Amino acid sequence: MRALAFLFLASAAFAADPSAGKKIVFSDDFNGDKIDETKWNVAGARETLTFVKVGKESALRIGLKMGPDMIQTNSISTRGKFSQQYGYFEASIRMNATEGHSGTFRIASDDEKTAPSLNVVFGSVGKDRVNPWARATLESGQQDFRPEKPLPAMKSGDLSKKFHTYGVLWTDKAFTWFMDGKPVHKLERKEFVRPMNLALSHRVLEDDRPKLNLKQLPDDIDIDWVKVWK
Repeated sequence: MRALAFLFLASAAFAADPSAGKKIVFSDDFNGDKIDETKWNVAGARETLTFVKVGKESALRIGLKMGPDMIQTNSISTRGKFSQQYGYFEASIRMNATEGHSGTFRIASDDEKTAPSLNVVFGSVGKDRVNPWARATLESGQQDFRPEKPLPAMKSGDLSKKFHTYGVLWTDKAFTWFMDGKPVHKLERKEFVRPMNLALSHRVLEDDRPKLNLKQLPDDIDIDWVKVWK
C-alpha cells in the first residue's frame, strides 16, 4: 500500500493534527441500539439503519434496501440540528467493498440551493478506493472540484475490513480532506462561509447501478463514531 502521506500534500505544514487547538463541540459514538434523533435526521429506508457490535462497543450500520432498481440514499444528517462555520469534521467508518454503491461522509452548506454553497464529500467507490471531491453551487452554475489524479487503491480488502478515519478541515481559506490523519486533497476557496451540517450515507446512484452486483450484497458500511471540533 502506498503511503497516503505522500499523495498530494507533502509539506510538513499540513501534517499537523487537524484537531489541534480545537475543542469537541459535537460527537456521537453510536453506543446504543437506536439513533439519537436529538442529533440526527433519518432519510431513506429507516430499516436499513441498525447497530452492530464492534469489540465491546457498537457501531451504526447503514445497509441497502433491496428493490427493483435499487436507486436509493439511506442517511443520517445533522441538518437543522447542528451546523457550524469552520472547524474539523471527522468520522470513523468501515466502507463498502464492491462497486455500484457508495458509503459517503459529507459536510454541506445548510442552504444548498442558494449560491454560493458547497457539498464536500469523501466517498467509497468500491475496490478499496475512496474519492475526495466537492460540488459547488455558484452564481454561474454547478461546478465540481476533484483531484487531478484519483487516490491510489488501498491494500485489498483494507477499506471494508478495517475502520479508517475520514475528515475535512474547513478554514476561512480552504478545505482539506484527511484520511487517517493524513491530508490527501485540498481545495482553496474562500467564498463558502455559511454554516455546514454533517451527513453520513449509503447510496446507489442511477449512474452507478449498472456496476452493482446484487449477489455481492449485503455489503454495508459501519460508522464507529463522529466528532466535530471548533
